[in-house]
Amino acid sequence: MQPFSLLVKPVGGACNLDCRYCFYKSHAGGRMSAEVLERTLSSYAALPFAQKSVAFQGGEPLLYGELFDATESFPFSKSIQTNATLIDSNIAARLAEGGWLVGVSLDGPAPVHNVNRQNSFEDVVRGIEHLERFGADYNLLTVVSKTNVAQPAALYRFLRDNFKTRFHQYIECTGPDETLAVTGEEWGRFLIGLYDEWSKHDAGKVFIRLFESIASALATGRSAQCSFARDCRHYLVVEHDGSVYPCDFFVRDDLMLGNVMDNTWEELVESPVYAAFAAAKTGCLPAACRECEYIALCNGDCPRNRQRLCSGWKFFFKMLKSQGRGKSREAAKRSSLFPLALASALLRDSGEFDIIAGNLGVPYVQQQGIPQD
Repeated sequence: MQPFSLLVKPVGGACNLDCRYCFYKSHAGGRMSAEVLERTLSSYAALPFAQKSVAFQGGEPLLYGELFDATESFPFSKSIQTNATLIDSNIAARLAEGGWLVGVSLDGPAPVHNVNRQNSFEDVVRGIEHLERFGADYNLLTVVSKTNVAQPAALYRFLRDNFKTRFHQYIECTGPDETLAVTGEEWGRFLIGLYDEWSKHDAGKVFIRLFESIASALATGRSAQCSFARDCRHYLVVEHDGSVYPCDFFVRDDLMLGNVMDNTWEELVESPVYAAFAAAKTGCLPAACRECEYIALCNGDCPRNRQRLCSGWKFFFKMLKSQGRGKSREAAKRSSLFPLALASALLRDSGEFDIIAGNLGVPYVQQQGIPQD
């Protein structure tokens, strides 16, 4: 059985905020019973995987008050994605002591963040201060929407200069609120602005998940994020009632694989529904994608965005390719600069990207426990 990670929704879509762009708030809230959580974690822990990882999301997973007591005995890697507004000194201490990786949602300075996230900026910053005081490991996740897409450099500098973490994630807003969704052109310009600012000052010091995912794909043939993978079989979602789905963007009745209380993991991953969902990632690509020179990097992007951001990805990849012109492969291998190595690798005509992984540096990939070839 191919290794996979778990994404657990202990309170379903329940949350203490009502963010404008949240794609999951249409899902009912609920509370995972102790029996369902124990069955989920103990059966997963028994699987013969060298590396196991469980992430807790919502909604807002910190609404599940028993989370730490229920999970502390399990040895696998644990992470949580939170809006951080509920983090106090006690929660921060538990996260630090338990070795949790904490993802904090923050969209920029107060005037930007508060537009879509219910004036929560001060509470989020207070939560981050607790995390930093207790030495908890955290990263920042920023949703790129109409609100902040035109200011990539200023956004990046704000996050870099005001918080201790060196790990950033930037994810595109493509719905459900169409007034906030970015276009392909906007996304491409954002990526180039972000890359320019980062590569000039912080390559090797600040780690942006998207850029590291591209580096990982080039260096090892494996992407650090599922949207760039060849198929959609990287994690399973467990909802509060124990029902299991292939992806949290596709928690739908027709894609339910089973239930942890009724099915083994082997039965769930061998489900014909799961196989069909995974195969559709690249099996249903239009001709324009199959013939694209960058298909090995994005593999058609996430199915939820299928071709919506294509022009932006091409714009970004083309910039990287042109930036690397005139740089030899040997220079790329010797260089400690990620931009040079990445751009030079993109120039390779054969598609056999053999840039040495050690020269690229993939701390985020390693931090996430993704196996490396």
